Formats: sequence, C-alpha cells, structure tokens
Amino acid sequence: MKYYQSPRWTNEIADCSMPMTFDTYSNCSFNCLYCFSMFQRGIGTSKDNYVNKEVKYVNINKIKDIFLGKRESQFSAYIKDRKVFQWGGLSDQFDGYEKKHGITLDLLKFFKDIDYPICFSTKSVWWLKDKRYTDLFKGQDNWNCKFSIITLDKEKAKLIEKGCPSPQDRIEAIKIYSDLNNGGATLRLRPFIIGISTPSYLDLIELSSKAGATALSTEFFCVEQRSALLKSYMPLFNKLCGFDLFAFYKKYSVSSGYMRLNRNVKRPFIINMQNKCKELNMRFYVSDAHFKELCNNGSCCGLGSDWNYSRGQWCEALQVAKNNGSVKYSDVSSEINKYFNFDWGRAEGYNTGSGSKRFKFYKLGMLDYMRWLWNHPESGQSPYKLFEGILTPGGYDDDDNIIYKYNYNLDNSIEIK
Repeated sequence: MKYYQSPRWTNEIADCSMPMTFDTYSNCSFNCLYCFSMFQRGIGTSKDNYVNKEVKYVNINKIKDIFLGKRESQFSAYIKDRKVFQWGGLSDQFDGYEKKHGITLDLLKFFKDIDYPICFSTKSVWWLKDKRYTDLFKGQDNWNCKFSIITLDKEKAKLIEKGCPSPQDRIEAIKIYSDLNNGGATLRLRPFIIGISTPSYLDLIELSSKAGATALSTEFFCVEQRSALLKSYMPLFNKLCGFDLFAFYKKYSVSSGYMRLNRNVKRPFIINMQNKCKELNMRFYVSDAHFKELCNNGSCCGLGSDWNYSRGQWCEALQVAKNNGSVKYSDVSSEINKYFNFDWGRAEGYNTGSGSKRFKFYKLGMLDYMRWLWNHPESGQSPYKLFEGILTPGGYDDDDNIIYKYNYNLDNSIEIK
C-alpha cells in the first residue's frame, strides 16, 4: 500500500516549540466543524480522499529506522537530541481508525522501549479504558497529553464536534490520565468560540483542574472566509452562538481572508482565564498570536519549562524579551542552526504555499528563511507582525540582525487582579 508521510515540519515552524509533528493517519474519524486541518486537507488533489474518509497510515518500519538512527532524515539531529514531538497535529491518533488498525498502539510500544518524550493531542477517551494502552502510559513521565474541550454544554458539543465523546467524558479522561503518570495533562481550550465557549469556560477550567490538569492552553477561533465548507456551517454556528458569527468576525477582525478577532475583543476572556489559572495553580498558555506573551514559558501548547522542547522559535524569543526588555536573533538561533539545516522548498510535509512564495524562497535553506523572517518585520511570520506589536524593531546587532524590544505599554494594557 501507499503509506502516509509523517513526521513532518509544521507550518508554524517559526513559532512552535514542537516543530516536528506526527500523525498516525491521513484522516480523522471525528467531524469537528471548526477543524483547521479539514480546511487544509480538503483542497487540492487530496480533497476527494479526505472528504470520502479514505485513510492511509504511516510505515511503522520506516518510523522505527528514523528514530533508531538507521535512516538519515531531516529530523535526525532533532531526534538525536531527544526533542519532544507533537503527536496529533492534523489527526487524532486515538480515533476510530486506531480502533480498526492499531498502528498507534504498535508505535507506542516502540516509543516506550526507547523512552522518547512525546506530547499527545486528543479528543478520544476509549483508549484510557483499554489495558493495552494504559499499561504503556503507566509511569511514562515524559509523555504529556492535551485534552481538547471547548464547552461544557453537551448538546452544543455534540453538534459541533460530531463523533467525539462528551465534554464530561473527556474531563473524566483527564482524571484517568493524571493518575497514570506525572507527564501531565493539559486542558486544550481551543478553539475558544465566543457564544459557545463563553457560558461555561471558567467552570470547565475548574473541573479540569480538579480532574488533574496542570496547565491550560487556549486559542480563539479563526474564520477562513474563503472556505465554502466553513460558510456552509455558519447557520449552525449562528444558532448555537446566538448571533451572526460571520458578521461579528467581519466587524471585529484585524485581518481579511483568514479572520482573527482583535486584541480588545479577546482581552476580558484572557484576563479571566489567567486569573482562574492563578487561583487554581495551573500554568497558563496562549497559543493565539494575541497575548502569547502571557505564556508561563516558551511552549504555548502547555509544556513546562523543564521539558526538552525547541527553543529556536519566536515564542521563546518573546519570553526572552519579556524578561530582559529585548531579544537578539542569537538568543534563539543556536537551535535553528542545529535542526533546520535543509532546503526550505524540500522541507518534509511543509506547505510552501502559493506559487509566488515558492518562486521567492524555493532556493533558500530553512536557516536562511528563518533569518529572513526575523529581519523582515513586514512579513506575516516575523516577530513584529506575528505578535502584532508586542515585539518592535529597535536597532541592529553586530551581525546586522534586528534587535526586538518588548512593548511593555501593550503588555500593561492587561491588569491582572
């Protein structure tokens, strides 16, 4: 058979603490209406396969050879240094396909044997009631798991997250997981949807904490207005939210096309979430570009600072600047230079985007591309544009790289009680 290609480099490589991401399957048995990977995969030549739920899985022997160093790959240096990777970037590794094929289970046995650090992301719960899986997770303290829940409202969740267990079942899964090991469980309150998440989000955080979650990671829903599929879902979103969600995003977004709500709209919810986490002694993380400076450390997915995640990225730079007042490229470039020594246009699994972008960057190495992003503040993935002004250009260092200064005035617009 033709296998699915994974691991891959995430498209958020400039701003991700786990740039090497992994999926067992090419598809997901869940049908969440907000799913960004559905919009990403449901285009181009793979559209029919994805929409019709045709699935491929990874080549187990190839994965083993890569992680054992028997096969050279772009990930070799990253793996040799035992950097944590994200499992579940575009698909859920514990969904219905896993029940049928069991590929994740076989790989879990291998990763436990080599004691490799992993951060999982899931909405599934059945595997935590299956001894084959729980025996592997028991005592595995370098395996962290993020549980995605967006609301406590069982009926709304059933309509939006089709095929997923109830929010209450997922909270129970947090409890089961937390009792298995000390790798940690994180509440992944993403995407945060005003009108759907808002009525119950503080209670959700509190219940998750009582179940054993030690961290919260949140990000606001973005609306891809160019997606015909998402537009077809809008009447249901409007009904569940109680207002015209699309019109709301049109009015209060800072961008067109891919619409993200502005900072002021998000501020009160962020304040409430951070205060609640402080009250409960939970670590707080914002994966959203706005307020990412409030993360406890440079891994917005919720890993603590003691985890061996990648420091060669802008979220880490943001933390350096917050602590020191400014940040230089050299503060984050050592790991960039070590792990990203491959051609930008041939990066494994990386979406190079439009034809014009490929023409512009194809001959660059990923090292050159990362440095280019750093030194072009007008670029959408530069530290300046990505965080919308929390880091501002403030001169150059001896290597002609921009020095970014921390905008305390913007940060201080939030007053934590």
